Amino acid sequence: MIKSTKTDWQKLSSQKDEDIDYSDIPETNEKFWETAEISLPHNKVDFTIKIDEDLALWLKKMGNNSDQAVNNIIRAYFLVHN
Repeated sequence: MIKSTKTDWQKLSSQKDEDIDYSDIPETNEKFWETAEISLPHNKVDFTIKIDEDLALWLKKMGNNSDQAVNNIIRAYFLVHN
């Protein structure tokens, strides 16, 4: 399923680079890039677990975002305890 967005892609593709407003984006310098890290998305695999019914119902209310929510919850735990 493809999610629809509110982005006006036609307007965006016809916009010139010099018309882009970068005022809310701080400039970077060499010091910034010395500590910058490349973050690539992780490969996804199917994994089945059994969880409490109330948690399952809560996740189902999130609809299509439930997989991402579970992944984020587990990743946060992983980062703290790894």
